[in-house]
Amino acid sequence: MSDKPEVGVDESRRQVLKLGAGAVAGVGAVAGAGAWLKHKMEGVELDGYPRPLAADFKPFDQRNVLLTYACSKALVEAHPERNLNFSQDSGGPTRNGETPFNFQQGMFRFATAHQRADNSKPGYTQLDFALEQACWHGQDVMAPLQSAGIPNSGVLGWDQSGVDEHRYPFKGSVEKISAIKTAAKTFGAVRVGICKRDKRWDYDPIYDVRSEQALTWEEDFPFEPKSVIVMLVEMDYEAMATAPAIPASSTAGMGYSNSCLIAGSMAHFLRKLGYQAVGSGNDLGNSVAYAISAGLGEGARNGALVAPNLGPRVRICKVYTDLDLDEVAYDKPRDFGIISFCEHCKRCGDACPSGAICMDDKPTMAPAYDGSDNPEYCWENHKGVLKFYSDSKKCFKFWAENGGDCGICIAACPWNKPDFWHHRLIDASNTFTGGMVHSMMTQADILFGYGNVNDEKAIEKFWVSGFSGDFS
Repeated sequence: MSDKPEVGVDESRRQVLKLGAGAVAGVGAVAGAGAWLKHKMEGVELDGYPRPLAADFKPFDQRNVLLTYACSKALVEAHPERNLNFSQDSGGPTRNGETPFNFQQGMFRFATAHQRADNSKPGYTQLDFALEQACWHGQDVMAPLQSAGIPNSGVLGWDQSGVDEHRYPFKGSVEKISAIKTAAKTFGAVRVGICKRDKRWDYDPIYDVRSEQALTWEEDFPFEPKSVIVMLVEMDYEAMATAPAIPASSTAGMGYSNSCLIAGSMAHFLRKLGYQAVGSGNDLGNSVAYAISAGLGEGARNGALVAPNLGPRVRICKVYTDLDLDEVAYDKPRDFGIISFCEHCKRCGDACPSGAICMDDKPTMAPAYDGSDNPEYCWENHKGVLKFYSDSKKCFKFWAENGGDCGICIAACPWNKPDFWHHRLIDASNTFTGGMVHSMMTQADILFGYGNVNDEKAIEKFWVSGFSGDFS
């Protein structure tokens, strides 16, 4: 036997140890990066609502919500100037070439667009409208017209006769939160937050266009809410990429149908636990403000909620309940770096076909668009919040012309991406990077082909996105 040391054996062992140490270090680095990414994606918790409010800020009258007005005969008779003033021919301020537009006729034209399907136009054929009608069917059955703000309808009704006499003995707020968020996931919500009921965000009065009656929280609503459970419903990426074509309207319709199911199920769940609860979609209150309050995202330039990982490609539903939590247990608003990104991006505004989206560099406390100083023209904005104000009348006019919900501002948004890790890494970096970097990211988004709109290839891609077979 040789007296020389077994160099090969020691060297091999050393290499194994090195590889092992390297692997451990690599796993540690990946785990560290994952923890950093998760932390950044969760945002920075804030003590109060993230945007300043005016000293005289007050709840919004639902009679001034555009879709409520567009559905109401009584409101038209009370405010004919709202139709007359959306026109340069009315003698009012010039509207950048806008032609006369009647909101009620526009609502009818929007709702009956499927009857005028043109099979020669990609994205607007009988096939496209058939899908859209099917996607809206769930809402039509479960809670008709909740997307237009109709309260007390179907599964979102106010009847509390089914509240169980025995209240489930939760051990505390943690158990309540766990049960609610687990239930929300089971029902199909992609995100859920729980905040205190905030009267500032509730419509007051509520308005029911079916009875043409203004309703109060004190005399008509069945109980005094203590908490609001806010849930997000994801819309399909490939369908939204077809915007403004009808498949984008289809995923919006499916979002509303799923919202009815989820909010209705959550309200039913709570009632069976002995708590009063009412599900809500676009009725009762400002869903975006409640979602911000519940820490689910931030208000964006286009007026929608932008949620990390999902962007503005979500629908919001909520449940008002008398279940309450310990003060410290409620979810809080969070800073995800979204509003600062919006200040430098403007891509949704550039893409908007109606010119409805504000292109100012900074948010303001009131609308600043043409005619916003005329209360007979600017009547549908909830003023007194520091944000970007859109002219939703122009947006709705395009809806009526288009025959679908548009969605261009959602599809164009750089936060609207498939769920790939590198997109999540960029989202996380937006929480601490500045304006120049944000502008560069917007340009990179365009360079890599994201956010295209009016794209017939996106329509072709959508209609094969569910097929895994061979076309040959």
